[in-house]
Amino acid sequence: MNKRKFERDPDDKIISGVCGGLARYFGISSRLIRFLFFISVFFSFSLTFWVYILFWLIAPMRRSTREKLSRDMRKKARNLDKLVEDTCARSKLPELTSRLNNIHDIIESLLPELESRSISREPGLLPVFEAAFVHLPELLENFLRLPANYAQGQAITGIKTAQDHLSDELQQLERTLVNVTKGRYGQKFAKSADALDGFSTRYEDDPTTPFRLKLESLQSRVAGRLDAEATAKIENIKNSLLAALGRLMQTVDGADVNLYNVRQIALEYLPNTVDKYLALPQGLADNEPLSQGKTAQAAFHEQLNVLDGALTRMVTSLYQEDAQGLFVHGHFLRDKFIDGQLEWMGDGKP
Repeated sequence: MNKRKFERDPDDKIISGVCGGLARYFGISSRLIRFLFFISVFFSFSLTFWVYILFWLIAPMRRSTREKLSRDMRKKARNLDKLVEDTCARSKLPELTSRLNNIHDIIESLLPELESRSISREPGLLPVFEAAFVHLPELLENFLRLPANYAQGQAITGIKTAQDHLSDELQQLERTLVNVTKGRYGQKFAKSADALDGFSTRYEDDPTTPFRLKLESLQSRVAGRLDAEATAKIENIKNSLLAALGRLMQTVDGADVNLYNVRQIALEYLPNTVDKYLALPQGLADNEPLSQGKTAQAAFHEQLNVLDGALTRMVTSLYQEDAQGLFVHGHFLRDKFIDGQLEWMGDGKP
């Protein structure tokens, strides 16, 4: 069960957002809260002042989708908020209120894309901007200028009142904005989905994926913490490991000793070697001689060289096997289809 939390409202503030936050918490108009604060000044200015300061200090500011908008866009959004609130308060048609609130929510989601810099890159958004911040405000202002009884009870054309006409206009605008939103976010979703599909295909088809992720995680963790020589050596080891794993996992069974050793290097030997070195104080590792007069850094480089050399020899051996197999296969093809061409073409003598 969600609990309401009192937070200052950055989207509905004059000084610090206290009144806006109280309005959101109690679900009433912020203008009523401000009016009550104003009235209380005449009865107990000191108490009102300190209560306001207390709320200011104890209440955190609510995170808002409008935080990164320009001042001009925030001003336009606040003006639309006020018009929507006033129209909903005057309306007696539930469907009108529902449509207007839905339109308001859609425009809120599009605010970052309706900034002037976004429209300059995508002129196609200009009609949406004009609908949200020119035509809709004019429509609501005209409705609010009418006397309440006239707007709700006096027919303008046929049997439709101003309220009915406003509801019809909002229905059309709502349908248009829904289509725009679906189109834009549909395109973004499709683009993201394609990228994720490509990512999934790349890794699902690659049996070395768990090892690749483990090694890339290791590289990210030690980035900037090792000298250039060690960093380059770890990159070489990673490439050799993936090459050996890709070859062995396709051609041998899981009990093969070479496959076991390569897996151990990727999952244990290399990470443990790096972690033990990084656990040492930097000054001690680089300068303080250990056994046989070597520093920890020198010993670390030697261990990386051992792993790199062993893997390089293994990959070279595997490639030589493949090359030998290709050479033998080439002999077979030449014997079969060149030297023996008369036989397989049926031109030879029986």
